[in-house]
Amino acid sequence: MAPSPEQKHSKDSQFDQPAHELAPRQKWYQWFAPTDSPAERRLILKLDGLIIVFVFLAYWAKVLDSSATSTAYVSGMKEDLKMYGNQLNYLNTVYMVGFITMQIPLTLVMTRVPVNYFLPAADLLWGVLTLAQYKAANVTQLYALRFFVGALGGFFFPAVQWYLGSWYKGAELARRGALFFIASQVGSMSAGYIQAGAYAQLNGRYGIEGWRWLYIICFACTIPIAFLGLCLLPSTPETCTSRFLTPDEIQLARARMAAENRQPREPFTLAKIRSILKGWRLWVLVGFAFFFSQADGVSSNSGLSLWLKAEGYSVANINTITTVSPAVTILSSIVCGVLSDIYDVKVALIATTAGLNIFACTVLAIWRVPVGLKFFAFFLSGTADGIAAIIYAWANEICARSSEERALVISAMNTVGNTFGAWTPLLVWKTVDAPRYLIGYNWTIALDVCMLLMLVVLQRCWRREQRRPAGSGV
Repeated sequence: MAPSPEQKHSKDSQFDQPAHELAPRQKWYQWFAPTDSPAERRLILKLDGLIIVFVFLAYWAKVLDSSATSTAYVSGMKEDLKMYGNQLNYLNTVYMVGFITMQIPLTLVMTRVPVNYFLPAADLLWGVLTLAQYKAANVTQLYALRFFVGALGGFFFPAVQWYLGSWYKGAELARRGALFFIASQVGSMSAGYIQAGAYAQLNGRYGIEGWRWLYIICFACTIPIAFLGLCLLPSTPETCTSRFLTPDEIQLARARMAAENRQPREPFTLAKIRSILKGWRLWVLVGFAFFFSQADGVSSNSGLSLWLKAEGYSVANINTITTVSPAVTILSSIVCGVLSDIYDVKVALIATTAGLNIFACTVLAIWRVPVGLKFFAFFLSGTADGIAAIIYAWANEICARSSEERALVISAMNTVGNTFGAWTPLLVWKTVDAPRYLIGYNWTIALDVCMLLMLVVLQRCWRREQRRPAGSGV
């Protein structure tokens, strides 16, 4: 008996629906999608163990070094090396010059060489140069060392974002990116305790001053992690020969990336560079990243700690209370990463976070509010960085069709953020304005408003790109 027109339409409409609407929805607490096969789940778990563990530990170790110089300066380095005037500022400036100028070149170099050797080797060299700082006899030697330490450490964040995009699907990236990103927050929370304990226990041991021990500890943390990377990291799927992945798993990884339109590495030709520069993706994503990267000024410019000090809180209480902000960043990063991957709500999460930051900065700009509300505003501002993993996961998705474009765009996004972050605080977060940074809080409100406007532009460009037939150009 032939089906009626109504039955036929109902049957056909099932196949007209997108696959993601027919498939069961992943729950927030599930690590795998319901559609992942057993083989795919085994592969994902292996990748998490081989990649995520290394990049988390390596990023954590780098945060120890970034705070070691300031700690060393007040722990005897100033006197031992006869530093005076603005030489600490010059040290930080030299570090940032290396950090900023080498991000794009080194990230692009990584697309040309085996990643599984390049990342750990750079980490190993970074550790050796960090150790060399403990032998510095004068500030001139430190200038040279800090430049190269900055160069080798600066490219790590964008390089890892590109690397994660070479292995993980779009619905997996934000969570992994969040786990990688929170290593910096864990590092900032633990660095003070590690360095304080090391100085108290090791100062003068074997005739070595306490501030020099700080660099030795950074080295001791880094070298085992670098060797772990050399042993575990796989290269990218198209060139992978990992001893921990079977040929079938490598082939499955390639198929997963092909299904995501994630293209393998190709020659970096002049024509490709021209194509990238002519397209919208580089300029819109870098513009968006500028506003995002500067909007975390409340937590990055010590407003909370300076306010607590002005209010007469003890040093112990200040150190304890200020750990809440990075804890909020960690929690918001995980929540945003999970929600983004499972429900694909990048735009809503970014807009919500910007709105929360606008509210927090409005409260702080008013300033004369109840103490409880002021605490809430300071802590709420910690959510500003919670969307970092989402933004870089989205960039991986948007630039999926060119591995080289992904590397260039992601590194440029991070470079622009660091470049402006190196000098804009001198204008809008002036120490003389502390703890009520009226200019800084209003500046952050303006940044978040502009980020919301850029979000509309980015979303429209991306939707237009998705409607465009494959192979129709930029």
